[in-house]
Amino acid sequence: MGRGRGRGETGNDEKDPAMPKPAPKGDQVTAVIGEVGRWQLEKILIVFIAAAPGLAHIFHAGFITPKQRFWCAQAMDEAGVDIPPPWTVDYPEKNKSYTVYPGMGNLTTEKKLMGHCIPGCMDYEFDHSFWVSTMITEWDLVCEKSWLKTLAKLLLFTGFALGSFCSGLVSDRYGRKIAIWVCSVTMVVFGVITSFVPWYPVFVVTWWITGTMAIACYTAAFVWTMEVAAGKWKIYLGMSMNYSWPVCRLIIAGLAWGFRDWHWHLRCISALVAVGAVLLFWLPESPRWLVARDRMDEAKKILSDASKKNGKPVEPEQIVLSRPSASASKGGFLDIMRHPTLRIHVLIMYFNWFTTAFIMYGLALSWQSLTGGLFLNFIIGTILDFPAKTLAMFMVLKVGRKYPYMIGSTITGVMFLLTLFIERDVYPSNWPIVVLALIGNFTTTMCFAILYMYTGELMPTTVRAAGVGSSSLVSKIGGTLSTTVAALADIHPAIPTVIFATMAIISGAITFFVPETMGRKMPETIDDIEIEPLCGKKLPEKAVSEENKPWMMPQEKQGLGLHLSPSAVSLG
Repeated sequence: MGRGRGRGETGNDEKDPAMPKPAPKGDQVTAVIGEVGRWQLEKILIVFIAAAPGLAHIFHAGFITPKQRFWCAQAMDEAGVDIPPPWTVDYPEKNKSYTVYPGMGNLTTEKKLMGHCIPGCMDYEFDHSFWVSTMITEWDLVCEKSWLKTLAKLLLFTGFALGSFCSGLVSDRYGRKIAIWVCSVTMVVFGVITSFVPWYPVFVVTWWITGTMAIACYTAAFVWTMEVAAGKWKIYLGMSMNYSWPVCRLIIAGLAWGFRDWHWHLRCISALVAVGAVLLFWLPESPRWLVARDRMDEAKKILSDASKKNGKPVEPEQIVLSRPSASASKGGFLDIMRHPTLRIHVLIMYFNWFTTAFIMYGLALSWQSLTGGLFLNFIIGTILDFPAKTLAMFMVLKVGRKYPYMIGSTITGVMFLLTLFIERDVYPSNWPIVVLALIGNFTTTMCFAILYMYTGELMPTTVRAAGVGSSSLVSKIGGTLSTTVAALADIHPAIPTVIFATMAIISGAITFFVPETMGRKMPETIDDIEIEPLCGKKLPEKAVSEENKPWMMPQEKQGLGLHLSPSAVSLG
């Protein structure tokens, strides 16, 4: 009789027209809305429009302090008495002396010399034949004040690091949408304020806040994107977010070429961000985050709306979601470090993020001496970005995350090592070294694109944004320190090369101890990490028996898609 009732109940369920078909692959979110559909594409487009333009603030740093010719208009002695021109300027290291007159017609003809620093100069004027206004012309940041432009950029870099980290904490605690929206609005407000402030100290503070919000917005947006698609579409859409970087490089290059005034650069970027901030009104919270936080009613409402948009209508009351345990539904950055397996994984990923950023920015410093001007340098880097990120997407989809990263990082290290055996200033423009450096940059860019996806898949939903955000923070530290290491080239050109090569090879080697995530279930809570394989090797069957799967629900064995495990996101 029990069997008869069981078959009868199953038959009634199957005849219920409102009940969706079983989804043997995927998880409880995917089972309702599918791996991808109109709803996902529309919402991800909103996220892209909201988060991508803000990255132009980051690349604007390269155009706000360009090299510009200058001359002294007026000089005074300590008593305030005017010192009339001409002035004599000595350069002991060159054994040269110049007699200097003010005015654009008296500029130096030496390409590397932008102007002469006159002792007691009270007012510098600039060549505005190309740049209308820059940070340098705004506050006369030349000669004894030139260090102030470097200080502003260094402080901006600390904002990038802080934004990456704090974004993860905020979005894990309060939600992905809240983090994206708050960062967007703050970015718009302070971006506009920065374009009007007439005082350098205030400018540095508001610029720092703007940059902090830019990277914070992108970090939260990337995590949101990863959580609404599944299967190969998660790879396509998640990796496509990496195109935000070269797209924004093209945006700022176009703005810089068209306006040539830093005030209008900031206003135009802020206008683009404002459009995205308005569109966020139609962006829901990540349903996966809501489930992980045990906010089931909100998750069901969003999933029901999404299912209707995707042509698979399901009412909220028909959706059954597995509730996480009370302890598992909460999580923070410290929980990552408390978990032994997750701690090892994240520390290795920290080193990988540090290394890739360390090399990328180190190369960027040397590129300026390899190519023509500011715009040419920028466009070359942008052009290389597109194929590198495309290759990364293909490798992640077809091969995986672990081995493409290991091979790419190792190739980077080998390219640097090979440059040590090529004599400098023998070949025209040192072209063999340039080619090897470009190959190394290409593979490093590819590795960096893989890291966003790889790190996000290793982290449980409850701490995913914190994991990706803290990793991004570490990469900003690496980028900042690369400027110091590059200065070692003045002692001997081989020093930074050896450091870059060694770190790249070590990074590729230690990634062996991180598991491959292709085709595996993306963890929802810290508890799901307990049976993660180590070093890419599967644990014995006894270790992963049904009894050791605390999140496995009885309904999963029945094949009903709405009851699937919250940790069962298909990555294949």
